[in-house]
Amino acid sequence: MDRTPNLLAALVAMALGSASALAQGALPLPPSHLTYEGTAATNIPFGRSTPTRVQYVYGASLFSGPVVLTGVQLRPDGGASPVGKLVDCEISLSTAPGPLTGLSAQFAANRGADQLTVLPRQLLALPGQSAGVTPSPFLPAVTFATPFAFDPAGGDLVLEVVVYGQPPGAYSLDATFVCTSPLVPVGPLSCLQSNGHPLGVESATTGVQWGRPWVVRAFDAAPGSVVLLALGNQESGSWGGMQLPQDLGVVGAGGCFLSIDVAASFFSSAAGDGSVTFGFQLPNNPQLLGKWLRFQAAAVDPAANALGVVTSQAQKVQVCGWEPVGRVWSSGVTATTGTVEIGLAAVAQFTTQ
Repeated sequence: MDRTPNLLAALVAMALGSASALAQGALPLPPSHLTYEGTAATNIPFGRSTPTRVQYVYGASLFSGPVVLTGVQLRPDGGASPVGKLVDCEISLSTAPGPLTGLSAQFAANRGADQLTVLPRQLLALPGQSAGVTPSPFLPAVTFATPFAFDPAGGDLVLEVVVYGQPPGAYSLDATFVCTSPLVPVGPLSCLQSNGHPLGVESATTGVQWGRPWVVRAFDAAPGSVVLLALGNQESGSWGGMQLPQDLGVVGAGGCFLSIDVAASFFSSAAGDGSVTFGFQLPNNPQLLGKWLRFQAAAVDPAANALGVVTSQAQKVQVCGWEPVGRVWSSGVTATTGTVEIGLAAVAQFTTQ
């Protein structure tokens, strides 16, 4: 089938989209990646040299309100030098009928009733790009033949790309990253144990992510001592008749402080090296992204003070991921099911009216 007219139309549309980008709005997804390179790269859907289908899902929480989407730009992986290629593809958008955490392996189950083919099947020219700055600049906008009105109040955005055919050759896109969570001390320093050492506590998980395990580690306790871990929601203000941080001198532990409220507590015995680990499973809820988890350790030490308890400096760690994105993909375009991956998506920038 001769698709030369479609190729010309695609090139003209891309040129017009690039020229008008300054007059339109730009919506990077996820917004955190606008100036930061992802730690992943993906050859889906343009670098597999075979027909490919992918549904990229961008969480409703990434949008500030209703928006009309008129085009999309993807971003090559940083440092890569993709060679231009023509791909036979089609793009559609819809509002996901279910939550991101319930993303289905069934492609049809992820399509909303409002699914719209925004770019009819055609030969699309993907330009080559020289390696340079990281992150790479976004590709020129692919302008939609039909704009799509999206309201995040109705659910997540599903970007479905179907590549019916493409020549061999890599074309890696930038994808979302695995994060590192900030760890911030809270309140006064630890008080000393009877052995002269302060009790410490830290997040042993460097990238705290919703839906994933989180491990807290207390350290430098006296071997065999009982160590308590408190989880809290606040680090200042009034709690339980006390003013946080509360000097425990009033109960016989001068110089020790309670720096957070005690919403939940756990205890265990210190190992021979003075360490104790506490494991948790964070809820599978993207709304946890950006939340701070506060925690503080204490150890039973009868020789340390009249109360017989010492406290660590409290800490708080931020839930940094997963980003509220995901994808379902398959090799070939006839399969009804694909591989589900939460937290992984191509970095995209939509143009808006």
